[in-house]
Amino acid sequence: MALLAILHAAIAGFMVFFMAVVPQAAFKTLSAKAVGAFLRILFPRLFLFGMVLAIAASGAAIWAGAGWQLNISLLVAAGFALNVFVLTPRINAYRDRELEGDAAAKRIFGLLHLASVAIFLAQLAGSLAVTGMFLWTAGA
Repeated sequence: MALLAILHAAIAGFMVFFMAVVPQAAFKTLSAKAVGAFLRILFPRLFLFGMVLAIAASGAAIWAGAGWQLNISLLVAAGFALNVFVLTPRINAYRDRELEGDAAAKRIFGLLHLASVAIFLAQLAGSLAVTGMFLWTAGA
């Protein structure tokens, strides 16, 4: 069960680090064009890394016989997969169309980006819940 908590703590940790450090540093030091290119490389890798950790957490949950933690781990893995394989390519495509002057693409880009962020925050909450419950029960 400790391995499961460690994996979810790692997921939450890299997610918080990303939110707190990466965008501010990128927008402060890179041009708008360079930020776009950087983020197009970073996001798929970020999501794939999270998916691998969440799949490992799913395995640890199965091994530990942890029911609800397995469900959370699988949902977190699915969220990363949805982001990397479905949403990110569409977000990029609509962003390109927006930059080419397609006014309707801006709205769709915004909705897809919002969905991606909502999934990301739900995954963070799930990983924090698994980690927090482990710490709660370990201290009891």
